[in-house]
Amino acid sequence: MDEPPVEQSPIQEETSEIAGRLGRRTVGCAGLVVGALILLLFISYAVTWFQKPSLKIVGSIERWLYFAANLVVACYCFPAFRASRRRAFLYLAFAALGFAYGALFTLLFGPRLPAGSSHSQLVLYYGLQHLIQTVGLVLYAAGVVSLARDAQRRAMGSNQTLQPTAGRSDV
Repeated sequence: MDEPPVEQSPIQEETSEIAGRLGRRTVGCAGLVVGALILLLFISYAVTWFQKPSLKIVGSIERWLYFAANLVVACYCFPAFRASRRRAFLYLAFAALGFAYGALFTLLFGPRLPAGSSHSQLVLYYGLQHLIQTVGLVLYAAGVVSLARDAQRRAMGSNQTLQPTAGRSDV
C-alpha cells in the first residue's frame, strides 16, 4: 500500500532549512580557513623561492602541482558522485584527497621530519604516509576499473541493440 507523504509543519520545515544553511555555512567557513592557511603556506614557499633560489625549487613546485592536481580531481569527482551515484567517482575522490593529504604533509614538514624527532615518530610518520598512499592507489585503481567496466557494459549494450539487423538476410 502506498502511504501519502508526511507533511511537515511550517515550523519543522523552517527548522530543517535553518539547520541545512548552518551546516553549509560551517563547512564553507572551515573550507575558507583551510584555504587561507594553504594560501599562506604557498606564499611562504614563493617568498623562499625568490630569496634563496636553488634546485630545491623544482621539487617544491612539483609538490605544489601534485597537491593542486589532486584537489582539482577531488573537486570534480565529489559532485560527479552526487549527480550519478556511481561509486567509482567516490573512490577517485577519496584517493585524490589521500594523495593531497600526503602532499600537504610533505609541504608542511618537508621531505624529512625535523632532526629532533624520535625513532617512533619517524616510523609513525612514514608508516602513515605510506599507508595513505597505498590506500589511495588501491582506490584510484578501483575507480578507474569501475569506470572502464561501466563503459564496456554500455558499449556492449549499444552493440546488442544494433546486432539483430546485421544478422538478417533479405535475399
